[in-house]
Amino acid sequence: MPLVKGKEASSKKGFSENVRREMHANKPHEQAVAIAYSEARKGKKMAHKKKEHMKEEHHKKEHHHEKHHSDMAMKNKMATTKHKSK
Repeated sequence: MPLVKGKEASSKKGFSENVRREMHANKPHEQAVAIAYSEARKGKKMAHKKKEHMKEEHHKKEHHHEKHHSDMAMKNKMATTKHKSK
């Protein structure tokens, strides 16, 4: 049976399940624990990367939104200036 992956692998329940599955696959206890720790570490890294990626995407959207409003303000200012000069 495949191991528990991702964020769940770093939880107590996921860790225990991975040890159980590896023991069921006739791996020695120490090896099963080492594999479960490895999966938990990968799960934490993935969760951290995903969190950082979400922050980065949010920042990009905010920056794009600010730039769009800045561009619109500049266009409005230019249009107003044209009308005043006529």
